[in-house]
Amino acid sequence: MMDEAFLPLNSIIDKILDIPGDFTDEENGVHSYIYEIEVGTPIELDISTNDDGTVRIGTVPPMYRVDTSFRPSYHSITIKAEKYTASEDGE
Repeated sequence: MMDEAFLPLNSIIDKILDIPGDFTDEENGVHSYIYEIEVGTPIELDISTNDDGTVRIGTVPPMYRVDTSFRPSYHSITIKAEKYTASEDGE
């Protein structure tokens, strides 16, 4: 069972990548298009196995920073997404 403080990894990825494809300011004549995005972030992971054997990965940003003689080991993730546009022949 995943720790209730954590969210499923796929929902975090969906939220990170949920950005509009373009930004428009008609009044100032500005139009920007986003074709690619890359985001890197530290994360804490909670990995568990369901009764049927499937793996669940939960994640949250690091919840705290503790000053000790050694640092906790945080994981990091880099997500790179590129806009896919199908060609006219459908491939």
